Amino acid sequence: MTYARTTQIGIPTMDCVPDFPSSADTAGELHTRLGELRRQESLPRVRLPDGRQAWLVTRHEDVRTVLNDRRFTRDVMGVRARQSGADPGGARSVNMDGRPHSELRSLVAKAFTVRRIEAMTPRVQAWTDDLIDAMEREGPPADLVAHLAVPLPAIAICELLGFPVEDRDALSGWCERITAVGDGAPDPTAWLELTKYIEHLVPVKRAALGDGPAPDADILTSLVHAHDSANALTMEELLSLAVVVLAGGLETTQTAISAGMLRLFRNPDQLDKLRADPDLVTGAVEELLRYQPVIDVNRPQIATEAVRLGDQQIGEGDLVQISINAANRDAAAFPDSERFDVARGPNPHLAFGYGAHHCLGAALARLELRTAFSTLLRRLPNLRIAAPPESLSWRGGHVTLRLEELPVAW
Repeated sequence: MTYARTTQIGIPTMDCVPDFPSSADTAGELHTRLGELRRQESLPRVRLPDGRQAWLVTRHEDVRTVLNDRRFTRDVMGVRARQSGADPGGARSVNMDGRPHSELRSLVAKAFTVRRIEAMTPRVQAWTDDLIDAMEREGPPADLVAHLAVPLPAIAICELLGFPVEDRDALSGWCERITAVGDGAPDPTAWLELTKYIEHLVPVKRAALGDGPAPDADILTSLVHAHDSANALTMEELLSLAVVVLAGGLETTQTAISAGMLRLFRNPDQLDKLRADPDLVTGAVEELLRYQPVIDVNRPQIATEAVRLGDQQIGEGDLVQISINAANRDAAAFPDSERFDVARGPNPHLAFGYGAHHCLGAALARLELRTAFSTLLRRLPNLRIAAPPESLSWRGGHVTLRLEELPVAW
């Protein structure tokens, strides 16, 4: 770790600051440095994976402010363009705020209503059972990542989007490349290949539209109809929105299933409590979302005007990097915050964000997680880890953490 030279006004210079602490470096555990930084009175500066410098926000109250205050935005490029006197123009994106964001969000929101997601429960259960059936046929030890954590979310999001399920491996590969962080990331070639793939599906959806989309039409069909009949979005916006939904539905839930199960293995008393009372699964999912890092690097935001967070003045145009993982361990919001407790309540975690950009796919993720954990523990009551936890590999350098494999036996 390197440290900053200090200017006369006491602000670290750009060339030498601590790197953002990644949980990939600590085997999926919350990096201890994040807890130390949260307990500081003033906000620290960190170097992001792409080399930019930002204020690091780690306290629960402050992270909620950044996520829900109009003086912060995820539309960094748009703000930078306006600061330079240029017209950002171009396509709308879900990173924008206000009307552009709400217009795009409304085009896909119907697919993620709690009612529609709950209607998927029998199918999610059937997919889960089929995947566990295949794992049982192969016999132990088996990799829970490959057999369940990766395919289950991929099947679900492909169905919602209207993508062929058999293409899920290729889709996952493209998403892995476009969610990389650091120098030279994300991979522009992967974005181009993925958008071309989606573009080739558009005529198929258009041909099946007839008089209009059915009430339960897949997302891509609905977007094609919005593009063709109401001119509600451009083709560039359609493709971008489909990619965002796909990427959001894949890697985060894949990691939450595998890393969540590992977390239970690491806490056998909590695993036993859940086995003894399966009705605890809903609260257990919330606690896993709070305690287990899944998103490693949240999207940076930018201040549109001067803002004070605690005793720190954030200047207009300053970048701000939140850590939801650190905020979810804040003792000011969670009594005994460092204890993993499947019966915890209330649990105001920020795993799905907060405010206008709260994750659209939260209900789907919760359904998949509840189904995966409850089915595993019901069908395989002796399920156990089949490798030392310290021997497991974690992928870094991406927005989302990933446990590469999780050998299990039963």
